[in-house]
Amino acid sequence: MKFKPLMLAAITGLAFSAAQAADIKLVDGIAAVVDSEVITYRDLNQGVATARRNLPKGTQISDEELRRQVLQQLVNQSLVVQAGKRRNLGASDAEIDEALAHTAQARKTTVAALYAQSARDGISRAAVRRNIADSIITQKVQQQAVMQNSRVSEPEIDAFISRAREQGVAVPEGEPVRQYRAQHILIKADSSNAAAAAEAEVRKLYDQARSGVDFAALARQYSQDGSAANGGDLGWFSDGVMVPQFEDAVHQLQPGQVSRPVRSQFGWHIIKLNDVRDSGTPEERQRNAVRQYIAQQKAEQATTGLLQELHQNGYIEIRQP
Repeated sequence: MKFKPLMLAAITGLAFSAAQAADIKLVDGIAAVVDSEVITYRDLNQGVATARRNLPKGTQISDEELRRQVLQQLVNQSLVVQAGKRRNLGASDAEIDEALAHTAQARKTTVAALYAQSARDGISRAAVRRNIADSIITQKVQQQAVMQNSRVSEPEIDAFISRAREQGVAVPEGEPVRQYRAQHILIKADSSNAAAAAEAEVRKLYDQARSGVDFAALARQYSQDGSAANGGDLGWFSDGVMVPQFEDAVHQLQPGQVSRPVRSQFGWHIIKLNDVRDSGTPEERQRNAVRQYIAQQKAEQATTGLLQELHQNGYIEIRQP
């Protein structure tokens, strides 16, 4: 499953994050107030200019409508970023550098050229990095919402196929997909102090797992994930379902091996890879296609639900120019 962006702005995309109140200059008017942050007219104008420049050729949209959409995206991003910060999610310098490098590569340019273009648009290097950090936090919040709500059970797949057959709807055949069967132990890290304690605990568990202690027993006793009751068993999953750090660790394992501790936005993991397969039988391919479809539907619902919740619980004031 690929995560769809919560908003039009991706990393270094069309919109830039809301300014901190302390950064507002007297010449800036306030376009919107979002919880404890503000969006200035400068933020909005820069977002509109960037959006207009990146619109696909032939796109017809009025300035008024584009301005409305960009402001809505800025409001959404501000809500999500503030929610992420309340959850102690952040973006390291290494993550920001990596995101900039990927963006530069995709645009067939250099990071220095990206900074130069932003400077011509009136955006400082520090502001670019802050905007990138906010985009990374946005993605992490979205990934949390999706991961918590998009797991698909075997009974759900059975029910979907049964309904489709009753209604005479064709079920996709699907393509062979590399799948992994793994267990994991999660120790959550909700703050900087908790992160240090979680890392120390997960390293002790890693040493025990490496020394031959039953992984399932460790997971049932110590894991803070919903899979703990099943010995940390995550079932079969394919690429694009787990967060990148988790998938990268899985790709480096051979069946039977246990990963070193891995940090993600959820906390610290240790992972045991049990098996790898290419789902090749017609039934397996069909079930995998259905699983991906249901998971994508759940991901979209989780994304929509997250924004609805933040809008309902947040303070938003849109001001007219």
